[in-house]
This record gives sequence, C-alpha cells and structure tokens, in this order.
Amino acid sequence: MSNLIDSIRAFILTCPLLQDGRVNVDYVGEEMGYSIDPLTCDPIIQKYTDGGAKKQFQFAFTSQEEYDQDARINIENSGFFQAFDEWLEEQSFNGNFPGLDDGKIPISLETLNSGYLYDVNGINAKYRIECRLIYAQEV
Repeated sequence: MSNLIDSIRAFILTCPLLQDGRVNVDYVGEEMGYSIDPLTCDPIIQKYTDGGAKKQFQFAFTSQEEYDQDARINIENSGFFQAFDEWLEEQSFNGNFPGLDDGKIPISLETLNSGYLYDVNGINAKYRIECRLIYAQEV
C-alpha cells in the first residue's frame, strides 16, 4: 500500500524530461535535482451523499538548476517547466495517472500555475511549478 506522495513520485519518475531521474520529497539538495513538496490545502473539493468525496492533493514540483546572467541558461530553465506542464496535460488527457489505492480513483493531474523562479542561491536557482491531483475517494 502506498500513499499519494509515493504514487506521484513514481509517476513523475516516468517523465522523459528528467535528466537524471532523481526525485526527492521535500528536499532538493545542493546540486541539480528535483523534489516533490506537498502543499497545504483543503483536501475536500466536494462531498457526496454516499460518504465519498472528490478530493485534491496539491504539491510543488521543484528543481534546482544552474543559474547565471546568461539568458540562454535561464530560458532553458523556464522552457523545462513549460514542457513539464505540457507533459502533465498530455498524461491527464490520455488518462495516464499515478497508481492509487484504497478506493482512490484519479480524475485529473494539472498544474496550478506556470513554472517560476523560486529562490536563488549563488550559482544555482530553484524553480517550481505548483500542481494538483484530483481524485474520487470511494467509501
């Protein structure tokens, strides 16, 4: 049995855009890498009369990338998040979702905003895009 963050991490590891396939949870590290960071939100979108619900799990997909005054590098970093957004949209459109258990049925996986520069630390910068998985919880 896995939880939502495990399922999302395993799903994102299938993304062909990831350069080294290393995806952490709540940790990017000092070198280039990726992280899935759970965000606070009200998990209930809608309650059903049978006791089930439509729920959401929000998370930020964060990457640490090379950063400097060279516009080319920073454009590449922003382009990665545009491509990641398009990849998520395509997966959701095709019904390709993280594997869920415990009566959870995935409905959609979407981004909530465009990727943006989150933090600069010397020669590296953190970029993030906020996402959410919407799913039905059966009783």
